[in-house]
Amino acid sequence: MSTRPMIPSLVETTNGVKPAQAFEFWRDTALKPVGHVTRVNPHGRFSARRLAAASSHGTWLMTQSSPVAVEADLRHVRRTGQDDMVVTVPLEGRGYADQAGTGALLRPGDVGFVTMGRPYAIGAVTPYREIRFSVPRAAFEGQAGRVEALAGRHIPAGAASEPFLTHVRAVADAIAAMSDHEVGFALEGVLHLLRPLLGGTEPEAGLSTNALRSLARVRIERCLHDAAFGPEALGAVLNVSRSKLYRAFADSEGPATAIRDARLDRAWQWLSSPASDGVSIKAILYACGFNDAPTFSKAFRNRFGHSARDVRALRARP
Repeated sequence: MSTRPMIPSLVETTNGVKPAQAFEFWRDTALKPVGHVTRVNPHGRFSARRLAAASSHGTWLMTQSSPVAVEADLRHVRRTGQDDMVVTVPLEGRGYADQAGTGALLRPGDVGFVTMGRPYAIGAVTPYREIRFSVPRAAFEGQAGRVEALAGRHIPAGAASEPFLTHVRAVADAIAAMSDHEVGFALEGVLHLLRPLLGGTEPEAGLSTNALRSLARVRIERCLHDAAFGPEALGAVLNVSRSKLYRAFADSEGPATAIRDARLDRAWQWLSSPASDGVSIKAILYACGFNDAPTFSKAFRNRFGHSARDVRALRARP
């Protein structure tokens, strides 16, 4: 009696690893091939688990993890020699993709795109759960769309993408029990459902105001730990004039407020997370780019109506 061959799969986890060594273990094993990996929250507890399934049609990763940030420069891209398109489907948490002068914040229900053939930065700013699959460039472009037009872009969550997301989740749930032939058929279905969603992802001529604002918010999330990072530094890293940067935030209170609010939002997320229990409020505020406790405390209460201590106490109540 013959056994149907299934694609190779592997469960990787930090379970059983000493908490103080969990991030280094994950960085040096599961994430070793992807680039330079850092912790987003250097003080909280770290844990991660993923199922990796490899086929001749690409690799599928189902991951649940504390937040991490990954950067791959040109040397890394050349060293790995990969040119796949990577499609990310967030299920929980918030993340980002930053590539080729384009960036997007990713939330559950969005669909993000990064090509492994160019430098990139990807990451999460909260604990997250996601499905991520890679497709060789030729297969993706033959069935879905141009890789270079999609690098760093995303499809926002909406009713139109639900059939695609449903099919991706179904494939992810069954992938470890599939044969290579079955994975090929499943991927054809995934790309068939993806193609109609890509009509609005072609790059505009120049960097539009909306695209600039989207990229600016990604760069803000990546630099929140740096207390010196403000509107001038943001304009410099984006290589745009002060007037163009402020026009991108014309419908809000400006880039300085956007940076401050992003710092406060991250502090709220960490204070609300059990992974940060035992970490002092002072350590959290410094890690979020604030220089002193009084300034942080006043801004935090003004934004949320509670003190940082209140947020932690409320979460701890049964």
